[in-house]
Amino acid sequence: MESVEAASGNSGRVGIIVWTNAMAKTMLGFLAGLVADGKRTSSGFRDVHHRQCAAVLNEQFKLSVTGEQVKNHLKKWRKIGMKVVNLKNLSGALWDEDTCTIRLSEEHYAGHCMPLPKYPN
Repeated sequence: MESVEAASGNSGRVGIIVWTNAMAKTMLGFLAGLVADGKRTSSGFRDVHHRQCAAVLNEQFKLSVTGEQVKNHLKKWRKIGMKVVNLKNLSGALWDEDTCTIRLSEEHYAGHCMPLPKYPN
């Protein structure tokens, strides 16, 4: 999960905040609404859209998120989305509609997914 800092009132500096699932859902929902309204350009969202999204997050969650922080968090979601699309497009991948998961054969899994690190007992 990405860390962002909440602004302290006096210094104007940014402190640490963790993006919760609810915050990410609100951010993605707001930006999806912009796309549905036709506001997204072919090159991505404009800075004004990031600032508007930050204002919605700040109001709903009582935070001090900036448009730049929204932009950075959106980059994280784009990377995740690209990985999902690449995995779904593999010839051996099966998409399970019921669980919204990608099923891979052992050979594809080993080549595209990193195994979890093994910790000593």
